[in-house]
Amino acid sequence: MKRSKQYFVIVIVITLIALAYYYSQALKADTSISHGKVDLSETGFQEKGVIALDGEWEFYWKQLRSPEDFIDETPLDLQYTVVPGSWMHDQEGNTYDSTGYATYRMVVANIPSDTKYFGLLKGNIRNASRIFVNGKLVLEDGDISESPETNVSGNNSMAAFFELESSTAEIIIQASNHDFIVGGIAKSITFGTQNEIMQLHQRNVMFEFAMILIVVIIGLFYLFLFLINADYRKKEPATLPLALSCLFYGIMSSIYSERIITVIFPMISMDSTFRFGHLMSAFTVITVLIVLNQISPIFLSNRIKNGMLIFYSIFILIILMLPMTIYSNILEFYMVTTVVFYFFVWLRVLCLFIKKGGPEIDSVEHIAMIVSLLSVYLFWFDMILYSTGLKQDMLISFLMIAVYSIALSVLLIFRYTNSYKKNEELSTQLVETFSTLDQTTKIAKRNELAFLQAQIKPHFLFNTLSSIISLCYTDGKRAGKVLSDLSNYLKRSFQIDIHTDYVTLDNELKLIQAYVEIEKVRFGDRVDMIYDVDEEILSCKIIPLIIEPLVENAIRHGVLKNKSGGKVKLTIKKQDYGIYVGVQDNGKGMDPHQLNAIRRGERNLESLTGNGISLANIHSRLQSFYQTELQFETNPLGTDVYFIIPLHDDEEETAND
Repeated sequence: MKRSKQYFVIVIVITLIALAYYYSQALKADTSISHGKVDLSETGFQEKGVIALDGEWEFYWKQLRSPEDFIDETPLDLQYTVVPGSWMHDQEGNTYDSTGYATYRMVVANIPSDTKYFGLLKGNIRNASRIFVNGKLVLEDGDISESPETNVSGNNSMAAFFELESSTAEIIIQASNHDFIVGGIAKSITFGTQNEIMQLHQRNVMFEFAMILIVVIIGLFYLFLFLINADYRKKEPATLPLALSCLFYGIMSSIYSERIITVIFPMISMDSTFRFGHLMSAFTVITVLIVLNQISPIFLSNRIKNGMLIFYSIFILIILMLPMTIYSNILEFYMVTTVVFYFFVWLRVLCLFIKKGGPEIDSVEHIAMIVSLLSVYLFWFDMILYSTGLKQDMLISFLMIAVYSIALSVLLIFRYTNSYKKNEELSTQLVETFSTLDQTTKIAKRNELAFLQAQIKPHFLFNTLSSIISLCYTDGKRAGKVLSDLSNYLKRSFQIDIHTDYVTLDNELKLIQAYVEIEKVRFGDRVDMIYDVDEEILSCKIIPLIIEPLVENAIRHGVLKNKSGGKVKLTIKKQDYGIYVGVQDNGKGMDPHQLNAIRRGERNLESLTGNGISLANIHSRLQSFYQTELQFETNPLGTDVYFIIPLHDDEEETAND
């Protein structure tokens, strides 16, 4: 096992030991009341100002006794039962039904006289109750009744305040339960000064509200993320069930303990509250099952998931269709089944983590899943202890819903971060691929240029050399000049560096001039060349062989088509946003089919070529390097071919020097 796994397993073991110790203390009866009485002078009440009235209370089964019943005599049928706890048995070993009604009584003696204002904090008394202090009714929750038909459940966490004139307080509680799993005083009745009771009640409410708020905020965040981000919705299908599970847990928890939901919606009946709470509990299980399966099917197979979904769907139907008095009889079975199920699922996921060669899932995600499942298991385990009266608070349950939502949030954040990193790696690889492809494309274009450069027409060389030979007999000086021009032309044609993308305008212009001088020797006055060039921009760089082929094409396919020849004008001018290059001739114009072929990118090297480089090739290279195109204006009186390329800042500085 890797060291990190060993450390995590050690943490889990320590956590389980700490939880075992906590529950051993939480379930231990820490009583201050003996035989229905407590003497505050023998407790720490003077320093704390508050005391939990836990211990042996007088208990009267199937009796709703009023304060007047205890004035003259001590009842002969006196029994004692432990509070908090269920009323299903008393101290003498007698057992009672889970539903029914009863009266509890105890006396607080030696109450300090430094204050007269005191209070009681009632937790859960299942399911309707009345509380009397020294004969006065100080609190009523629901409607007490001996009959299920007239009983109205209450069972809210409430505080009652009163004034005491004496140092003794007789506390009588009447309770009835006709629809919950088990009746009784499930949570401590706390006695204290008015100020301490108010603060204690506020702390309890604020703690539970804070835990609920955490899980609800996380749920809303992921629900919002799911609704607005389609890409994330597709990549992370667990987002929606996670969001819903958090929201369901938040709503469900607001129905237990301090019952935050009744503070927000006081008009809700207890029957509706319980029914809605049990409905939410089933939805939490269903959504957690889906989350677990979506994270990794190895954790929870589809077969097991579907089987549990059917089980909890049946329970949902029971909640919706049957009266609470009927379906409450299976609540204990339902909760025990859920606790056992979550425990074995958690154990399976933990074993897969420890086992070598386990599922192919990142260890951080696996750990987050283990923590979240342990949280869910503890939530239900703690709740079942509270619901059956074995534990008087849901501290662990409320903590665990926050841990669950945070753990799964960490899991999704980690998965998203990993996905983002992978996307970055793929993007980097893609950029590198495109860069390589771009370099390859440039090399291919350079090789194509070199290939086209090598395709100087044989008849051009033959005719030029023939002209030179002829001049050698008639005008040796001129023959030498033409030979020099040919040498310069060939050198500039063949020595263009195919490993660079650019040449200066000056170099391109000299190549054109060398070519034109040769053509003038061959054709004499039939070729009239005019130059209109801004010398200040000759140092600017352009891609090679995009101007000379236009001049060559204008001479060969333009003016020389006329018997008398014609004029060719080369214009190179600096404009506001670039360099204008135009070649104009007064030949017979171009065929529209040829123009369309050029614009479509058809590279027909047999026609409309100069120096072996077709106009379509120039058109394509301008698009690739400058995102511009050759423009044509042609008619039977001539053709004007031009383009504009951008002038970069560094070129502008050079041009302006």
